[in-house]
Amino acid sequence: MTNSKRSRCFIEGVYPTHISHGFKCYLYDVDDNKYIDYICALGTNYFGYANPEITRAVHKAMIDGGSVFSLGSVEEVILAEKLKEVFPFIDKMRFLKTGSEGCSAAVRIARAYTGKEVILAQGYNGWHDQFIKRTPPALGAIEGNVYEFSPENLEKHNDNIAAIILEPIITDHSEGRLFWLSRLKEMCDKRKILLIFDETITAYRFPQFCAAKQYNIYPDIWIGGKALGGGLPLSVVGGRKAVMKSDYFVSSTWAGDRLAIAAALKGVELSHSLFRPSELWDMGSRFLELFNAICDQVQIVGYPTRGVFKYKAPNFKALYMQEMCKAGVLIGPTWFYNKHLHTEMENVLSISKMVIKKIKNGECRLEGSMPQSPFAEKVRKS
Repeated sequence: MTNSKRSRCFIEGVYPTHISHGFKCYLYDVDDNKYIDYICALGTNYFGYANPEITRAVHKAMIDGGSVFSLGSVEEVILAEKLKEVFPFIDKMRFLKTGSEGCSAAVRIARAYTGKEVILAQGYNGWHDQFIKRTPPALGAIEGNVYEFSPENLEKHNDNIAAIILEPIITDHSEGRLFWLSRLKEMCDKRKILLIFDETITAYRFPQFCAAKQYNIYPDIWIGGKALGGGLPLSVVGGRKAVMKSDYFVSSTWAGDRLAIAAALKGVELSHSLFRPSELWDMGSRFLELFNAICDQVQIVGYPTRGVFKYKAPNFKALYMQEMCKAGVLIGPTWFYNKHLHTEMENVLSISKMVIKKIKNGECRLEGSMPQSPFAEKVRKS
């Protein structure tokens, strides 16, 4: 199961372990308890759980012909054309199912195109061996010529670097970060190193639909996912024509799944009408402003549609997560926002104030285990 969904990442013994169903921004556990969900299925819940328009589109795709054909489908081409309108810096693209697959495909394409072996990486780029070897606990992973992006590794592998892969924006979208990205792009062009932007998370979460377009810093290869799939598994790997048309091997039986493509097509439409990223950005900005004004013991650090919770003390963190959950609000290490959550803004801010007051007055105690990082060095044996 996904590391970030394990019960040990929350307050084990208090948080629900399994979900029965979801709708809009709400999740229901097996006992039919209702929760307002700020985890957003790790960022995939952009249009709302069980979005009726997307559901109808998926259902129509199934009854009109099924999920997967023996050859490519017409819908693959239609979706590619629609996404090229949204992300005009992409010349050609192909579809896969997950962000991890997208990142692995991107570095393979880069190696094939450049004839070089080394990849420099920054941050988390999926669970496949070549990336996860850099991420604790990395148990069972083998080396894969992927090294941490650093000045030392840049010089050490200078003539054999195929690409640099990173999330352009994780939480920091300051002027300093943007200047650094611009300089990085210039350096890659000068050294003939391909620049790969992993926007699995940031796709649809910036006013101009992604960080690359928002800041006019265009990579050679771009990866999008999560929200792009409209609630179904889909990732996009695209880039410059010369790079994407080079010879390489990337293959997947389910890459052209028409159900996910139908959901993504409806998602493109909705992102230009009822679910505009620019409007969500304004909503999230308001929420962050009000939330971060409540108490300095807990803050959300990031941009208006995605951030991380920061606490001044581990005990406060545990109690805050526990009491918010008991009050019907699910939070994890990472915070996401969507349009449906905005309708609960005043309610959640009120709950947060109440929870913080209880903690400060010593009215609650920890009823479960302390939360652990999904990237902890040591993994408990069950």
